[in-house]
Amino acid sequence: MRFFLIFCFFCIPGVMANGYSQEQVVSLNLKQCDVNTLCQEIWKQTGLRFIYNEEHVKALQAFNVQADHKTVQEVLDEVFKNTSLRYFFENDIIYIVNKQKDEPEKKEGRSISGTVKDTKKNPLPGVTVLIKGTTVGVVTDVDGKFKITLPKDTVTFVFSFVGMKRQEVKYTPGKKLDIVMEDDVEQMEEVVITGYQKIDKRHLTSAVTTLKADDINVAGISTIDKMLEGHVPGMIFMQNSGQVGAAPKLRIRGSSTVLGSREPLWVLDGIILHDPVNVDPSQINDLDFVNLLGNAISGLNPDDIEQIDVLKDASATALYGTRAANGVIVITTKKGKIGPPSISYSFTGSLSRRPRYTDREVNVMNSKERMAFSRELVEKGIKFTALNSWVGYESAIYDFWNGKMNYNEFQKTVDRYETVNTDWFDLLTRDAFSHKHTLSLSGGTDNIRYYGSLGFNDEKGVNKGEQNKTYSAALNLTANYNRFSARFAFQANVGEKEYTPSDVGLFSYAFNTSRTIPAYNEDGTLFYYDRTSTLEGGSSSTHPFSILNEIENTSDEIRSSSLSVNTSVDYKFTDYLKASATLSYQVSNTNEETYFGEKSFYAACLRDGGFTEQGKVANYMPYGGELQLLDSRNNSYTARLQLDFNKFLDENHIHMITASVGGELSSSRYRGFSQTRRCYMPERGESYAPVDVAAYPLYMEWLANDEAALGKRTNSLTNMISGYFTASYSYRDRYVLTFNMRGDASNKFGSKSNDKFLPIWAIAGRWNVKDDLFANRSWVNLLAMRLSFGYQGNMLDSQTPELIIKKGTMNTQFGKYESTVSSFPNPFLKWEKTASFNIGLDFSFLNDAIKGTVAYYYKKTKDAFLSKTISEINGITNYMVNKGTLENQGWEFALNFVPFNPQGGTDSFRWSIDPQIGQVLNKLIAKAINNQEKVIRDEVKYADYLSGNVEIPGRPLDSFYSYKFKGLDPIDGRPMFYDVDVENKEKFADMDKEEVYKYVMDYSGCRVPTLQGSISNKLSYKRCVLAFNLAYSLGSKIRLLKLYPNVNGSYGTIAPQPHENARREFLKRWQNPGDEAYTNIPGILSGEAFRATIVSNWWSGYSYSFADNIWSMYDNSDIRVVSGNYLKLSSVSFRYLFSEKVLKALRLKSAYFELTGTNLFTISAKELKGQDPATQSGSANTINMSLRPTYSCRINITF
Repeated sequence: MRFFLIFCFFCIPGVMANGYSQEQVVSLNLKQCDVNTLCQEIWKQTGLRFIYNEEHVKALQAFNVQADHKTVQEVLDEVFKNTSLRYFFENDIIYIVNKQKDEPEKKEGRSISGTVKDTKKNPLPGVTVLIKGTTVGVVTDVDGKFKITLPKDTVTFVFSFVGMKRQEVKYTPGKKLDIVMEDDVEQMEEVVITGYQKIDKRHLTSAVTTLKADDINVAGISTIDKMLEGHVPGMIFMQNSGQVGAAPKLRIRGSSTVLGSREPLWVLDGIILHDPVNVDPSQINDLDFVNLLGNAISGLNPDDIEQIDVLKDASATALYGTRAANGVIVITTKKGKIGPPSISYSFTGSLSRRPRYTDREVNVMNSKERMAFSRELVEKGIKFTALNSWVGYESAIYDFWNGKMNYNEFQKTVDRYETVNTDWFDLLTRDAFSHKHTLSLSGGTDNIRYYGSLGFNDEKGVNKGEQNKTYSAALNLTANYNRFSARFAFQANVGEKEYTPSDVGLFSYAFNTSRTIPAYNEDGTLFYYDRTSTLEGGSSSTHPFSILNEIENTSDEIRSSSLSVNTSVDYKFTDYLKASATLSYQVSNTNEETYFGEKSFYAACLRDGGFTEQGKVANYMPYGGELQLLDSRNNSYTARLQLDFNKFLDENHIHMITASVGGELSSSRYRGFSQTRRCYMPERGESYAPVDVAAYPLYMEWLANDEAALGKRTNSLTNMISGYFTASYSYRDRYVLTFNMRGDASNKFGSKSNDKFLPIWAIAGRWNVKDDLFANRSWVNLLAMRLSFGYQGNMLDSQTPELIIKKGTMNTQFGKYESTVSSFPNPFLKWEKTASFNIGLDFSFLNDAIKGTVAYYYKKTKDAFLSKTISEINGITNYMVNKGTLENQGWEFALNFVPFNPQGGTDSFRWSIDPQIGQVLNKLIAKAINNQEKVIRDEVKYADYLSGNVEIPGRPLDSFYSYKFKGLDPIDGRPMFYDVDVENKEKFADMDKEEVYKYVMDYSGCRVPTLQGSISNKLSYKRCVLAFNLAYSLGSKIRLLKLYPNVNGSYGTIAPQPHENARREFLKRWQNPGDEAYTNIPGILSGEAFRATIVSNWWSGYSYSFADNIWSMYDNSDIRVVSGNYLKLSSVSFRYLFSEKVLKALRLKSAYFELTGTNLFTISAKELKGQDPATQSGSANTINMSLRPTYSCRINITF
């Protein structure tokens, strides 16, 4: 017997008294309707659900219903009067039965009871419990309990609930009915949230990836952006530092801009979030820039998040207009659930493993190897023309040559240095323990629901002294009254970060410093060695240096706070027409203080300036230390009015129209201030020492003229007014057509009024193929095709239609106040405009054993912003123009396989696999500004080609070039290169510099991957769940770490400085003729031979050069370029759910214990020799901290 069940999908149903249910009021005007239509209309107005036999109600003839504010009981009495049907209420369910056959017997029978819970042991209220083959049924109460009278001893129960898989359980006398219902992923993902709309997934025409936060919330990972790695096809994830608090770089379907920010837009509960600091897009886009300031969601507690929707194509992002060209990530926070108050507490403890010299990535020499290397350098006659420090072997031999020690003393000193083996990683880093706590409260009734949470995360960094503390609070209130509904949301967080200044660089120091240098003297005091630094005036200064002293006397502290308030009110005019008003306000403040104390090396260098010709002290800081201040404040608000229409156009529910129209006003202002103060004495009441500036002329000049000393204020305002419209038509839920449009007007444009307003639009369609071609194929659960096309836009916040003059201070040379052009007027600048095409196929077969999505996309950006060099007489040297064209295309595969899933509930073994694949092919197809097939900027240097900071038509952004390595010279092992011989000098004379660059270099590849994804596995049995995720990245190229960083111009040396360590690659260097056949590591040249390589006649006589020297060319040659592909075990976890017996003893509703490991190992190219392909690109000046293995324990309880 088939039964028709109508459920309320709006929220989890509560339990209502029978009297209350039947007294609910409805207004109906139905002509010639049937029971199905009547029940649908009553459900829409009241939420009451019906259970009845379809065969019985078919016999009832069509009838009319006219009711104006009548109770449900009055309406049903009238409809079923003089029929063979009757009804009765059971909580919020109405049973319609046949009077003669189906009416339950009133006689007493056996009564049994049971409970229904989810997989986390939380009780499930509102579950329908039905005896199969009858209309006898009940609904579970707020504690998930039910009691039912059996018509016979052996029956089969059917348990059903929205978002859960339907279960059938056979009952025999004595069997305990403790039912655990599993999530039904298809039902739970029915609603896609775009921020402006909630869309039934059956009607979704756009490219959207929906993730449940609980599925990706991994212990040991502190922010939601890091949790997205590998889970979103088409999104490139790049984490360039393992330092605590460092934000990753995300690219959704490539890069749609050259100079603008390439990061996606973050949206929280429908409101756009702003970054705490208005960082220049060139910095954000720089792949070597480590962002420790955080992004828009850095302070958000992942435990407060319910769902993440990643909007990719123009159809999905159109309603966000010009801010969504890089994609949109919509975060939906948790809401309260109907039921009694439920308190949850989650604790996570994590241990991050510090680097060790035994790690593969730390491929550097020990003390003995370093001493042997130095000995050979000395024997070869290598001279240090700009030596910073005398330590190690070089110090010992220097003292021996100068008669400060005899040979025996020299040998003892060398022997001692060979065994020092200072463990810098042990001294400067630590195995860091972090802990996180979240306490939440949830509950409510039909009329009001609430969710609140408090969170604290103390995340310790692996570098000693580094930490990131975050305090968070959230509150969500939802209320309903008659036709009104309202929501209030509150999010707040406070962050405290502590680092050592980037100039100190603990990890880079530990990696690069010779292990022959002791950290302490024999008496336990700090060991210092001389180190040279360049002063502000260009002269050099040498002072004692100890990294341990720097830790004690320097700091970098970042304090941040953020508050977001969002409130909305909805009014339902009719069942199909609703109006909503939303108002949000956000405020954030970030303060950074970087301090170099009086005893620091940096401060010592500032004080060392000697004397002027007049005998005055020539230094830049007479007393105390230096304090660098940065303060940034952001205030933004959004006001929105929206009208929603959703209605079937006919009685048979064949044609449905959904439409929304609205207007939005938004404003965002950044105010910033930065200044450097000297003579700071924090130990004396955080005061500044009074200074007679006349006695210190260099300090006085710095105070009067340096911008850092004078201070810099910034004030940026972005106002936008927008209107939007969206409409969707559905025919039998088979064919869906959607149109989205939005227009934005901004204060960033000038006199060209036709460019102030940019309409963004998209059209999309969906064909549910299953309903047309495979309706009778039970093995096909879902088959649908999606197609979309539209436009996206973008604008640079730094541009303005007005001339901005920056008023400076007194120019001491001319005795006049000076002003400079800060921003040149740009009234002709237009929006960047991106056309986007997407086609996708959604499928599910064999009862969801195989399901997924396949998609192809193509994006083309026109009028991309480019920088054009102009004459200095304009007051600036660069001007923004609309001249670039970009294209991005690729394939995406999101798959899910369930190879083993027997129908035995949670007591059976289940295995699921989720492979995700996303391809991004990016290419610049524009011609140069001067219409030549060269780069699209006027002024470039060869360093731009080597670093990937050059835009070349036909190549992806972030492409880089390398010199063509020819081999090693068989005579002395020096590196040789193709096409740089002296005979090419005349040929170069007829070329411009860019032609020369391309002649001597070859294209090496792109620093950004083209293919990323993950393979997730989840195995469950009874109360145990094992899950692991493998993330992979393909298509990128990186350089090996430099071997010759000290060689530059007429100064420098082929050898590392005595205080520096060397990579173990030097152990396999060229040493004898014939070695060139087995190694590509150059040999050590004698002093005179080396000095001849510093300056070469290859490129002398030209106004430009294409290299510094052959050693720099070697570090930047194609032989030092390797694949950046990797496969990483990003996470593995084991979860144990506590049994009902334990929960009862502890008086808990649910509890689980979880062990997790993250970043446990990485498989990459053997040529890297352990170099981390994700964080150590070889292009940066420093070596970033790699992603550290982290081991976590999480306990979650609910009571």
